[in-house]
Amino acid sequence: MAFKLLATCALLAIQAWVSLANPLLSSTSDSVSEELVRTPGGLVPKSSVHAIPEGARIHHNSTHVQLIAADGSIIHSATTSKKISTRPKITGTPTSVAPRTLESGYVAYSYWHNTDNTTNGNIATYSTTWTVPPTPQRKDGQIIYIFNGLIPASFDGILQPVLQFGSTPAGGGNYWAVASWYLVGSQTYYTVPAQVKAGQSLTGVMSLMSTTLNGPTVSYHWKSVFTSVPSTAFTLSTTEVFNYAYEALEIYYASGPTDLPTGKTMMSNITISTVGGTHPALNWTAISDSVEGFGMSVVSSSSTNGAVQITYPA
Repeated sequence: MAFKLLATCALLAIQAWVSLANPLLSSTSDSVSEELVRTPGGLVPKSSVHAIPEGARIHHNSTHVQLIAADGSIIHSATTSKKISTRPKITGTPTSVAPRTLESGYVAYSYWHNTDNTTNGNIATYSTTWTVPPTPQRKDGQIIYIFNGLIPASFDGILQPVLQFGSTPAGGGNYWAVASWYLVGSQTYYTVPAQVKAGQSLTGVMSLMSTTLNGPTVSYHWKSVFTSVPSTAFTLSTTEVFNYAYEALEIYYASGPTDLPTGKTMMSNITISTVGGTHPALNWTAISDSVEGFGMSVVSSSSTNGAVQITYPA
């Protein structure tokens, strides 16, 4: 399978991410029997997917993740796990789940690992601009996710402003929409998707707003938003440092090229800055399922106006 070939090229740590706390690996009967849904982080139980109300925020530490309302009350709380799967990052979807022609999952992506572990070297802002692609010619239940995202070294979560097409666990339909997501362990949080149009310019931004110290524990306070769509904004506090940056195309239930956009999507104006105010040198690793016609190429490694390009099958 094409994805198995790609998996041999991926870093072991990168391979770990896609199956983070995957409920299909759980030994509990509840996780197996419960309805599973396709998020930007893969299959999770439907009951583990939560809408973020306006003004609410997410707090994540080493033991718990909480969704906290604007008035300070706790809407949802769950324990978190540090278990990391060693299964390949890129794997085909079992035919018993989705008997479709194209493979499912991360079909094209680039990542950069920030190896500067000093406080001033931590990522402080990460933004990408891209244009909403043409609407797919055929609409038959496919889900498409396009995003930039940040991941910690533990690979137990991802913060991401996401462009989606299709009916996802967050909502949507046969149109493009945007939302911000945070996935950690088996828990998934999202803002209500806002519809956008083909040809519209989008800029997904993740910004470190501040840090706080509680004894020896540092908390990092982030904001994720599409700049032109204020309803996609939410804030996250986490005790983890985000040191992997991603640009990705992820698909599910696509039966062929007509289920996808045509041409190419340029992920441009990529800007990454550090806490110290510098723009680090970027060394993107690009991976794609070229056997099925997907492409991911690095156009510019600049950290002030960088670009990577997604190519769809013809």
